[in-house]
Amino acid sequence: MTHLRQRMQEDLRLRNFSARTIRHYTHTVAEFAKHFHKSPDQLGPEHVRTFLLYLLNERKLTWGTIQGARSALKFFYTRTLKQTWFDQEIIKPKVRRKLPTVWSREEVCALLDATTNTKHRALLALYYSAGLRCQEGHSSAIQAGCESFEIYCPRHSAL
Repeated sequence: MTHLRQRMQEDLRLRNFSARTIRHYTHTVAEFAKHFHKSPDQLGPEHVRTFLLYLLNERKLTWGTIQGARSALKFFYTRTLKQTWFDQEIIKPKVRRKLPTVWSREEVCALLDATTNTKHRALLALYYSAGLRCQEGHSSAIQAGCESFEIYCPRHSAL
């Protein structure tokens, strides 16, 4: 193990990164060095830019993977090598937000009509109308009162 790799792993452990993140970051920096056949401390911003373009264009990796590689290289340069990051040369990519799929009225009616149990039908209708995700609906606590009820889930304090 090289001195730089050991130093980077120690820096990651000191910052309480998970074992999986440590493996991913060290693998990314090793792959970066292998791509240019040089030690990563001898490479600069143009090399980082070229490597990220290689991951995007030739290896066809997803934006999430490329963002992870960018984060690994930024950590290596700023924390392990104590250099400034190349903010002007290596800009952060725009995060694309995926919009949720909105069901048509017919699809919602078909789902509710397919449920024969009245309790399940009521819960499905409640969860869908409240905009809860599947896991939130599954793990929510329903407290029944006399004339009203309250649903608690982490995303919504009370519905």
